Amino acid sequence: MSYAVYLGAAGWDHPSWQGAFYPEEMPAEWRLAFYNTLYRCVYLERAAWADLASEIWAQWAQETQEDFRFILEASESGGRDAAAAEAFGGRAVLVDSATDARLLWFDAATALRPLADRLRSQWGQAPVYLISRDADLSRLAEVRAMLDLMGL
Repeated sequence: MSYAVYLGAAGWDHPSWQGAFYPEEMPAEWRLAFYNTLYRCVYLERAAWADLASEIWAQWAQETQEDFRFILEASESGGRDAAAAEAFGGRAVLVDSATDARLLWFDAATALRPLADRLRSQWGQAPVYLISRDADLSRLAEVRAMLDLMGL
């Protein structure tokens, strides 16, 4: 395979995940590391990351595995984007969420066969970030199983 598929969600801290994904007693500050045990990326809207101190970005990078990617919604002007990419230890991927072909969005209503076809159509291109827009846990599990069946 000449490219990687990174599966993740828009954000890692969703109220509906408490008890269903995260154990009830898990402290909030452990959630990113736990999330990273099952997913290889997370999409963050600009409002979720841009105003934070670079020390927080660096801490997030330390809490995740080396192959984990932070998919960051980029600003139109670039702003602090380059500093963010550096603070994330080179694991930040800046994207235009509306036009970036590397992003494949899905939600609970997305049919899996067309999603698989879209992945196949991008064979040989690198890498693909498969992001759950609504963070539906059951659809994330189904997409994970689909990727396993596809050998991704």
